Amino acid sequence: MRAILILLGLCCFPIFSKGQSQTFFSGVFPEVSLTKKLSNENRINFKIENQEILFDNRMGDVESIQFTHYRTDLMAFHDWRLNSTKSMAIGVFYRFQDGADAKRIIQQYALIQRLRNLRLSHRFRTDQTFAKQEKIEVRFRYRLALEIPLNGMTLDPGEHYFVISNEPIFNLQNREFELENRFVFGLGKLYSKGQKLEWSIDYRTDGFIQNDLRTRLWLKIGYFQSF
Repeated sequence: MRAILILLGLCCFPIFSKGQSQTFFSGVFPEVSLTKKLSNENRINFKIENQEILFDNRMGDVESIQFTHYRTDLMAFHDWRLNSTKSMAIGVFYRFQDGADAKRIIQQYALIQRLRNLRLSHRFRTDQTFAKQEKIEVRFRYRLALEIPLNGMTLDPGEHYFVISNEPIFNLQNREFELENRFVFGLGKLYSKGQKLEWSIDYRTDGFIQNDLRTRLWLKIGYFQSF
């Protein structure tokens, strides 16, 4: 119960951080994640994300409905399993975005807790982003995620589950500190032991410190395959 209250508190804090947003855009966010298990129980993961804007108010006072490609992200991770609940990973990332391509190195530690029928996941990440004509961007991220089966105490193939997560991101670039928050809630279905599909709402806010608040709302669909 204490973990659930912490998660709800993290989800709510960006709502009270500032009044009205200055920039808002929204769209669709498909993603595909493929994970290959190795003989030593380590894993290799490849992930692709694509963001397409459907609504945008960044073009001045006129709000615009459109269909515009925003960015595509490619990621690859090598995950070392420490035990049944803990793992460490290192990853590389490349972003394709008009005028803002970037490379990133990622370090990660993950921990899973099981509380009755709940699956609680903690993910700690640090990353360093490199882009042309930009100072290096360094971030620390903590994601708390909760997975709840909708049928019984455990999640079995063919059943649905509810997922909710919140991730504050602390950013340092060119001696300027910034804060971002990502809140996700949605519904998933486990089709087989290594295959699942999730439909969710991804709500992102940043610009709290530098007085340039930006919000993004994504309709997200994710396919996850492990083999």
